[in-house]
Amino acid sequence: MKNKAFNSFKKRYFYIVFLVVLLLGAFLRFYHFSDWLHFELDQSRDAKVIDLAIKEGPGALPLLGPKAAGSFLRLGPVFYYFKYLSSLVFGNTPSGIATIIMIFGILAIPAFYILVRRYFNKWTSIGLLLLFSTSLFLVMYSRFSWNPNPLPLFTILAIYSLLRAVDREEKNKGKWLLAAAFFISVATQLHFLAYVSFPVITAAFLIIKRPKIKWAYWTGAIGIILLMNFPVILNEIKTGGDNFKEFKEVVSGKTEGKSEKSLLAKIVKNYSENSVGHFLILSSQNSELPRVLRNPNLNILCDQGCKKELPYGIVAAILFSSGLLLMLKNLVFEKDLRKKDFIVLISLWFIAVFGLFTPLAFDISPRFWLLVSALPFIFLGFTLDFIGKIFPQRIAVAVALIVILGFSASSLYRTYLRFTELKNAPYKTVKVSADRILKERQRVTMEQQYMITNYIESFYQKNKYPVYLNSSSFYRRSLLFDLSQRDIPESDFRDAVNGHTVYRNGNYFLVYPTDSNLEGHLEDYSISYDYVNKKQFGTLMVIQLAPKPEAINAEEEIFEDSGGSKSAAGVPKRYTWQEIFDSTGSEDEEEE
Repeated sequence: MKNKAFNSFKKRYFYIVFLVVLLLGAFLRFYHFSDWLHFELDQSRDAKVIDLAIKEGPGALPLLGPKAAGSFLRLGPVFYYFKYLSSLVFGNTPSGIATIIMIFGILAIPAFYILVRRYFNKWTSIGLLLLFSTSLFLVMYSRFSWNPNPLPLFTILAIYSLLRAVDREEKNKGKWLLAAAFFISVATQLHFLAYVSFPVITAAFLIIKRPKIKWAYWTGAIGIILLMNFPVILNEIKTGGDNFKEFKEVVSGKTEGKSEKSLLAKIVKNYSENSVGHFLILSSQNSELPRVLRNPNLNILCDQGCKKELPYGIVAAILFSSGLLLMLKNLVFEKDLRKKDFIVLISLWFIAVFGLFTPLAFDISPRFWLLVSALPFIFLGFTLDFIGKIFPQRIAVAVALIVILGFSASSLYRTYLRFTELKNAPYKTVKVSADRILKERQRVTMEQQYMITNYIESFYQKNKYPVYLNSSSFYRRSLLFDLSQRDIPESDFRDAVNGHTVYRNGNYFLVYPTDSNLEGHLEDYSISYDYVNKKQFGTLMVIQLAPKPEAINAEEEIFEDSGGSKSAAGVPKRYTWQEIFDSTGSEDEEEE
């Protein structure tokens, strides 16, 4: 009876711990989600696409998604379709559009647990889950809308589905193959590096395993991939393959790389970036390693900033190296078939992405780690698992608790500091230290932007004059979007010289970071505009201008609804569904 009661308590205790970890992760992702939303350049660009579709109907949705790889190449449109559904359910506002990203971030928590349980015991898995749910890196990328942000969920689900599809004891291998096809199709439309790497990872794994699955399911998997990519295929047919031409140019550019960096320098830099990147995701703590100079020779440098964070960098390198070596060891010596499959697929995942990162080693952006967000935790799991095998249980448990609770406490502390900065951003000049997660120079929140928009709208309500606004590139488009959402006629205000039109009837504003060179910004406009006043909104300053009488050359601008955006000259055409249906209808009418 006592053993039964004890076992029942242990089982119940585990579920309680699991629920607490899940709720903690969810809380960190939705706490003040709308108020502290990150809404800047790319977010406002995407919001305009969704706003148009909400106003004109789903036919206004495009067949291609956001631009990728700093080029005119476009990804698939699934990201826009997710956001359109989110907007329908949660409202056509920046936070309503982004809510589905937060939901994906929360769903990634249990998805990660079911993945790591394929290899680790339940208590090691719950420890890794605690780190996953509290990681500031993953928390922040779940709190705003950007096309790479759902990658943790869909890469994890893709990997898990592939494992189930090749499991000899799995009764529904075919259905899991279909699921894998869907999740991979989504992941490859979220980021260019996923688009390149995941088909290779998947093909290599299936060739190695050669699972026995009925041809009907293979056909269905291919059908799902084609269906998910049908909008892209349709756009390619209409444009004569313009997007594929852009893809070839991007791949060619990535492959050629930059000749002044040697392959050895790139590999060393990539290894260093992986070490500090994994450590950042695990502990939310910045770290540094001596850097490789950007020249043909392998020169090493560690400046004052590097020396300050070098101790963390050494720990980062040790953890990454141990996880990598143990992965390779397990790849050779693991006997359990299910665990072997896990190791094989994780190894392919790492090798493919590490190889992909090598030519980009000197230009790796934080968002790239979303592609392999589960790997730092899995690598740590290998290390903890190894310690458990070579040390007595008490020592191994103590070490695991110290590492997991220590890293989790570090992440929670860093999250507290980050949330405090976001809370203060509308009211104080918040100083930001090196931000390795979002690369932000200032903390700016949605609440703050709305306060600025309310202030500017108060002038519009008095005189009904159009609003002309300029700001730094990060906030200009987002502030103009906020104004347009309130049906306030607005326009970009960058061209303040060289004979531009100066309207008598207009409300003119500049919005720049409070700690920037405000005098310099005013000087740029001094030819045609007088300074009126300024008002501080924490990290941003709003400056009101008025046109000089002698500079006025027009009375008032008349704004007309353009009904959507058009492709600029030289930019490949991105069709909408409505354009496809209209062109089809026109062709049918001509045939009749």
